[in-house]
Amino acid sequence: MLALPLRPAIARLLMISCCVGALCAPAMAQAQKKAGAATAAASDKPAKASEPQALPIPWLVSCASVTGTMACEAEQTLTIKKTGQILLKVSVRVPEKSEKGAMMLQLPHGMFLPDGVTLAIDGKAPKKEPIQTCDPKGCYVGLPLDAAFLKDMESGKALSVTFKDLKKNDIKIPVSLSGFKEAYAKLM
Repeated sequence: MLALPLRPAIARLLMISCCVGALCAPAMAQAQKKAGAATAAASDKPAKASEPQALPIPWLVSCASVTGTMACEAEQTLTIKKTGQILLKVSVRVPEKSEKGAMMLQLPHGMFLPDGVTLAIDGKAPKKEPIQTCDPKGCYVGLPLDAAFLKDMESGKALSVTFKDLKKNDIKIPVSLSGFKEAYAKLM
């Protein structure tokens, strides 16, 4: 797990997005507006929709022997520096007896669950996925990596993970894909 050095406006947005329950929704919306205003004020160019940039966090490959068979996964974990709380964890593995990879996303509480999660790579056509389950650590989305999506991940710059807070405001988290191709190759 890595701690991220974040710009103050983005750090506020990310810290607030991990709140639990309905109490976090008003604060999340306000932080998003402040983050957008701070980004627009810092730029000399006319501001369009404010988007946080993916931080260059490496993909880590870890392996463990569970039942005598080595199982490996590539993962990237984004945490809130101040609290160490997981904001988003993306893990990719190739299940035993399969040639296709699978991705699992661990997301924070305080989401509007019926809307699910939207994934997009470098602004390409978004892919909508349902939230499958939640537990005390967060909510989870699992999906198989089809050939086209995997190819886009291997050649892309950033995976955008978007979900809605309880007031139905978009929360967009960029994940760097730098080094993903090499990490995935170690899984095969």
